[in-house]
Amino acid sequence: MLIKTNTDHCLDKVNLLTIFFELVKPQVPQGQEHPAVKYCQEVFPVLANIIQHFNQKTPILERICRCWRYMILSYRTAMKPLLPELANKLTAGFEISRQGCFLWATASIVREFSQGQDEVDPTLAHSVFKFYEQQATTFLRVLNDLPPEQLPDLIEDFFRLAADMVLYSPLESIMSPLMETTLLAACSSLTLLKEEPIIATLHFLRDLLGYGRNSPLSSSFDNGRHDVPEQIQVRVKQLVVGAGVQLVQRIMTGMMYSFPEGCFPDSSGVLLDLFELMPEQVSTWVQATVSMLPAGSITPQESERFLNNIRQRIQTGDIRMIRTILQDFTTSYRRRNVAPREGLGRLEASRFRFTG
Repeated sequence: MLIKTNTDHCLDKVNLLTIFFELVKPQVPQGQEHPAVKYCQEVFPVLANIIQHFNQKTPILERICRCWRYMILSYRTAMKPLLPELANKLTAGFEISRQGCFLWATASIVREFSQGQDEVDPTLAHSVFKFYEQQATTFLRVLNDLPPEQLPDLIEDFFRLAADMVLYSPLESIMSPLMETTLLAACSSLTLLKEEPIIATLHFLRDLLGYGRNSPLSSSFDNGRHDVPEQIQVRVKQLVVGAGVQLVQRIMTGMMYSFPEGCFPDSSGVLLDLFELMPEQVSTWVQATVSMLPAGSITPQESERFLNNIRQRIQTGDIRMIRTILQDFTTSYRRRNVAPREGLGRLEASRFRFTG
């Protein structure tokens, strides 16, 4: 009872701090000491000490990460003096606890301290990216140790963060050696049955593929004003070549068997993005996926008609219609094979592995 009372008291204090940081936003001229940031520096060691001593208490970790997040959201680049310590504590906290709250606190730093933001020089932006890489490496190790079905919330938090990195630091994020493994982690994560992490993963994929098609969400490369550099477009296509087979099989399997209905628009959207990037290659991957369906689940005539429709759209350049063809085929197949995940056989995704 005493431990519970002390924990509740701690949570109440942290909540009060969070409310303070959320509401108190003094306007301070550039170059002058920020009084709220000075207060953040004073209370930060106390919060860091609580994290260290309660590193397996999820409610406490979430409250403190929320408090740190509001420090960043409210005072933005004025928090620069505290940034190294905060990044260190978020990295260490995530490595020990493996809790997703450290990732959405990390995301607030990514948004405020990435390249192109006010008062953020390239050296600082690079340091923030290296901070992200540490968090990503820890996540990939966790996914190597545990199956995705034990990590749905963590997967959702990570791919939201990864999407932010693609948006705010596209060059470093896409060119990073970790991106190949991140794509394989996305394929593994699409074996889940829960809607939120699947959608977060699909959104990440759509954001990434946009750079290959020169249609990015990032303001760094606005289509029509600043095209995506060729090295990034080439890199995205190389990534697709490396993971495309698994990606197509995983998404089509999900649409035919296991994805919640709310995932269908983004699922077909990712497949369309892939077709727009390299139509002939993706057509081959789709054909290979269809050939792996359980015997008797589809007639040869249906399979051939489906694949012919795709080939015709590629030949006529009407790529966008392929999305409708894919949706109609997978929906029809799903209605006739109503038992989720029954008889998937060789379509099951291989176990994710990471040695970094």
